[in-house]
Amino acid sequence: MNDKLDLSGTSQAEVEAAVRRYIGKVARRYSPVLIGLVVLLLVVWLVPSVTPSKPTNVSAGLGQDAGTGGTTGSATETTVAGTTGSGGTATGSAAGGGAGSQRALAVPKGITAAAAAGSGGVTRSGVQCGPGVRQVPWSVYAPICVPTYSGNNGGATAYGVTGDTITVTFRRTNSTEEKAAFSIAGSAAPGSDDQYLADLRAYVDLFNRNYELYGRRVVIKDYQPQGDNLEEDQGRQLAGAQADAQKAHDLGAFADLSQSPSLAATIPYEQDLAHVGVIGIGAIGVTESWFQQYAPYEYSYIINASKGAQGAGAALCQRAVGLPAIFAGDALYKNQTRKFGLVAPDGPEYQKAADVFAQTMQKDCGVVMAKRASYTIDVSRFADEGTSLAAQMKAAGVTTVLCGCDPLIEITFSQAADGQAYHPEWFVTSYYDPQGREASQNEWSHAITAPPAVFVPRAQRESYKVFKIARPTSDPQEKYFDLAYENAVYLFSALQNAGPNLNVATFQHGVFSMPQSGLGQFGTWAGGPQAFDPAVDGPLAYWDPNRPADFDGVKGAWVACEGGKYFTAGDNPSAYGPAHTQFHCFGQ
Repeated sequence: MNDKLDLSGTSQAEVEAAVRRYIGKVARRYSPVLIGLVVLLLVVWLVPSVTPSKPTNVSAGLGQDAGTGGTTGSATETTVAGTTGSGGTATGSAAGGGAGSQRALAVPKGITAAAAAGSGGVTRSGVQCGPGVRQVPWSVYAPICVPTYSGNNGGATAYGVTGDTITVTFRRTNSTEEKAAFSIAGSAAPGSDDQYLADLRAYVDLFNRNYELYGRRVVIKDYQPQGDNLEEDQGRQLAGAQADAQKAHDLGAFADLSQSPSLAATIPYEQDLAHVGVIGIGAIGVTESWFQQYAPYEYSYIINASKGAQGAGAALCQRAVGLPAIFAGDALYKNQTRKFGLVAPDGPEYQKAADVFAQTMQKDCGVVMAKRASYTIDVSRFADEGTSLAAQMKAAGVTTVLCGCDPLIEITFSQAADGQAYHPEWFVTSYYDPQGREASQNEWSHAITAPPAVFVPRAQRESYKVFKIARPTSDPQEKYFDLAYENAVYLFSALQNAGPNLNVATFQHGVFSMPQSGLGQFGTWAGGPQAFDPAVDGPLAYWDPNRPADFDGVKGAWVACEGGKYFTAGDNPSAYGPAHTQFHCFGQ
C-alpha cells in the first residue's frame, strides 16, 4: 500500500484538493466501509473548516474555525446594527442551567472568549447578569445572560459570517397554485411575504440590540425564488428547490429562515440547503431521523413529527382506548368503543410519522388501526380526496379519525364528511383558530387537537408585548406574526449560545445547550442531545364554534382541555393523566 497523503507545508486550498484526490484513489481500491471511515477521519482531522457539499452528522470542530468565502448578491437588508460594548472576557461560554446544559466551548487562539453564561456583569440589554438570569427580561425563552462582550470575535469564522454580520436568507413564495390554495383556506389564508418580513425584521432589529452576538448583527436577505413551493410539496419541480438553495448560498447565507405562514420552506428546499452547507430553520412535518440525517444543518422551532406522533399515541392509549367515543357527533358512535382511523399525506416523511403513530399505539396499548388511508398533497385534487377519505373512514366504521394532515385537506375532508352524514370524533392537527373556522363546524364541534399554543388575548402574549417594544407606534402586519417571533427568538438564542467562534458546529452546540424555559406562549422549551426542536410539552384543546377567540376576537376558537394543563411530549402514557379516564374536553 503505497498511497500517502503528505500535507506538510500546504495551504488550506491545497489540503482540500489533496483530500479530494486521495479519496478518489482510495475509492477505486478499497471497500465502501473503509472508504466511509477514511472520509470521516479526513473530515474530522484535516479539514474541519470546509463546508460539506452534502449533509453530514459530523459535529467535531467546536473550537475550530469554519470556512469562509462566497459572493453576496443584492437583496433587502435589515439596517439597524447592534452596538458593541466592553465587558467580561472570562474564559468559557457555558450555556446556562437546565436540560440543555453542556460543557463550555473552547475558542481558537486569537479569539477572545466570552464570559461564562450567568457571570456577573451587565448585558447588552442592560440586565444585571447572574446565575439563572435570562439575557432579556421580556422572554422566558431567552438564553442565560452573558455580560457584554468585547475583544476579537475571530472575524469570518464561517461562511456567511463576518466580523460584524451574520447573513440569513428568506425565500419568498412563488406558486402558480397559491390562488387556488388560498381559496380553500378562505379567511385563514396568510398575508403577504412583505407583511411577514416587516414583522420579522422588527424582531430582528430589537434582538440585534439586546442579544449577545459578540460584535455581530443578523442581516436578512430575502429573494425571489425560481421554485414553486406548492409543487415541491407534491414532489414535483424539484430543480427549483435546488436552484433556490444555491441562491441562498450565493447570497452568503449562514442560515435560512424561510419558514413562514405561506410555507415557503418545503422539505426538498430544506434538504437542498443542507446539501449546500446552509443551516435551515424551517422544516415541518418531518421525523427525528430526518433531522439526524441532515445534521448539523437542519432545525425547527416546531415539534418534530416523531415526537408529536409518539405523544399523541401515548395520550390516546392512556385516555381514549377501550372507552366509548363520547365526543362523536353521531349518537351511534357515542356508545361504541372507539375504533381508530389514521390519515396522513402519502409523502415518505409523512408516512414515516404515521408509522410512528400506529406503532406507538400498537406497542403501548395493542391498538391496530381499523383503517389507514393516505392522500396526495395536490391542491387541485383536495375536494375529491376529501370525499374519498370520508367515505373510507365511514365504511370502516371508524368512530375516531386521527388526522395527521395539512391545513387544506382538513377543510375539504371535514366538509365531505358532513356531506356524507358521517360525524365521528376528530383528533386533528391544529393550524390556529382561523383555519378551524373554515372546516365544517358540524364536524369540528367534535374535534380535539394538540395545538402549538392555546392563545391568550393578543395584548397579553409575549410576541405582541415584544413587538411593541420593537415598534411602539405600530402593530404587527401579519395576523400570524407569532411565528415570526418564534422564529427569531429561536435563532438568536442559538446564536448567543454558540459564542464568538460562530460556525456550523458551534451553532449546533448553541441549539442543544438551550436552557429549559419557563412555561410560556409556546409551551416549555429545552435543549439536550439531539434536540433538533425545543418542544418539551403541549396542551390539548377542543373546538368551540361559538367562543370568541383570544387569537383575534373572532367567533370560533380552540379551547384548552384539562383546565389548561400542558403534557410532556413523547412516548410516556402516564404523563397524560389517569389511565382509562376520558379527556376533560367540551365541558365534560
